[in-house]
Amino acid sequence: MKITFWGAARQVTGSMHLLDLPGGTRVLIDCGLDYEKRKEFEERNAHFPFDPKSVHVLVLTHAHIDHSGNIPNLVRQGFHGTIIGTEPTFELSDFLLHDSLIIQRMEMASKQRFSWNQSGKKNKKGQIPEVKTLYNKRHITEMLAMSYSLKYGEEFQFNDELGISLHESGHILGAASIRFTITEGNNKKVIGFTGDLGNMNSKLVPDPLPMQGLDYLVSESTYGGRKHSISSNKAEDIMLDEIKETCVNRGGKLVIPAFSVGRTQAIIFTLHQLYRQGRLPEIKVFTDSPLAIRSTKVYQHNLNFLNKEAQEFFKQYGNLFEFPLLHVIEDEKESEILSVIDEPCVIISAAGMVEGGRIQMHVRNNVGHPNNTILIAGYCAAGTLGDRLLQGQDFVEINHKPRAVRASIKRTDVFSAHPDHDQLLGYLSKSNTGNLKTIFLVHGAVPQMEMLSSDIKHCGVLIPEKGQVVELE
Repeated sequence: MKITFWGAARQVTGSMHLLDLPGGTRVLIDCGLDYEKRKEFEERNAHFPFDPKSVHVLVLTHAHIDHSGNIPNLVRQGFHGTIIGTEPTFELSDFLLHDSLIIQRMEMASKQRFSWNQSGKKNKKGQIPEVKTLYNKRHITEMLAMSYSLKYGEEFQFNDELGISLHESGHILGAASIRFTITEGNNKKVIGFTGDLGNMNSKLVPDPLPMQGLDYLVSESTYGGRKHSISSNKAEDIMLDEIKETCVNRGGKLVIPAFSVGRTQAIIFTLHQLYRQGRLPEIKVFTDSPLAIRSTKVYQHNLNFLNKEAQEFFKQYGNLFEFPLLHVIEDEKESEILSVIDEPCVIISAAGMVEGGRIQMHVRNNVGHPNNTILIAGYCAAGTLGDRLLQGQDFVEINHKPRAVRASIKRTDVFSAHPDHDQLLGYLSKSNTGNLKTIFLVHGAVPQMEMLSSDIKHCGVLIPEKGQVVELE
């Protein structure tokens, strides 16, 4: 039995791990897009280092594109096995994959136009360059037709040598950790994959649930070496303080870049709680992300996957997200109107790292005004616009033009979707019930992995390289 680490090895994106069992069963855990080097996007994602037709079953931890985004390409190249995940994961994946396809087309078309211009070619007015994407809509449909949904804790026997169960991991709606039971004769081995874990006491989603009886564990390490400055149960107070300071005291706009799935819903839910408590000032709240709007509906009808706080709130008020001060932006024209609204307000839009999406327009329109605040609500990878704003630069380039930064730039990790260093250590400690031999750290930057590794004392730790094969005894 062996495991090969093909993605998210010594980096964050592109989660993909291949498990080869003694009896010949081949299991793929996640199949995400690798965004580590954007200029090499097509080269890093177009081809697989194994034959897609050889994979019997794919288990998907959650819907985020760095875990799910290359599955339609796997299907295009011949995969015809079973895909296992939770029901909300497949619902959200449908939206996220179509959105990813649109982004691919836009980026490929932009590159094609640039290439034409460089070569001196002229395209006819209105002509759209031919673009090549990793997959098309048909492959998403085929992927979803292969899906098989499991409930948390449900035991599924795939064949004589492989049993699968999914367990709550927090993070986003429907996210799961995976527990594999491998049978070889009279011997059994249990291997766990955390997927992406959630921050403790998060809004909406339950706390991650450690798996038991493991021999090996593959764990994310995104926030190794880092500690959240504020507990997630302080979300309401943090949001209220920011709204009072920016919108009430200064009469400005509070612009919040947020990921469409997970963070946007958590922020809106927090504002709704403040409204029901009578604490929210009479300030308009705009949510401007088509994907977030569609995703929010999935949250609304999957209440059994949410935490007790969210379920009780729904019982009392009949809705998690809608309240009178919330205004949903449906199209781009409405989105553009926000730039001329001369009144205090809150604008929540994607994407969270301020890379692409409508948020760039809102930041562009508001970053130059000293009364406004740009509140970064999550992790920003190095080099992204969100990261450059947080560095305190006086000017940032947006849409190829320098923009003066006069707005207040702030960051909060109160809505973080990952556990910090201490929470990770607590989870890993609870996962060790006597048999745990090795923890493999993935999905993190090397310095974070090394800091986490140095504090794990109860078993062996390995930080695998991409393509590394490990025999599991």
